[in-house]
Amino acid sequence: MSEDIVNERGERLLSIIASDPAVLPAFALVIATLDDNVMLVHNPRRAAWELPGGFVDAGETADACACRELREESGQGSADLDSVADILIGLPDGTVRHGRVFRGTLTRWRPFVPNLEADDCRTWHASDLPAQTSAIDAYLVRHLTSQPA
Repeated sequence: MSEDIVNERGERLLSIIASDPAVLPAFALVIATLDDNVMLVHNPRRAAWELPGGFVDAGETADACACRELREESGQGSADLDSVADILIGLPDGTVRHGRVFRGTLTRWRPFVPNLEADDCRTWHASDLPAQTSAIDAYLVRHLTSQPA
């Protein structure tokens, strides 16, 4: 990558590549939209706005993980979640983690209930994300929302 994208945890976005269904990623992220706006959740531990997402559980598919994390963190549901890219993240200890990014349209806005992972949930236009948005997530939103699924 030509840009150096590092988030608040010291994780570095190494590359965005085509999704490979033969590879089970370690984690999934969701770019969920409503009326051309992107939904983010606020992580109180990191004081950052983030895409919903998390680690793939044992025996779980990346698609199921994306649906579960979207529901758990935001309380929202999507009519469709499509894989749009895989990403490689470099961790501060030098290891690399493989993730999958999904995109979908929210079926309707449901009232948000704060939970252990998120204390707020809102939507923004992709060009006007809050300053406290995690750097990798902001980059993914800017570069993957305009591409066809």
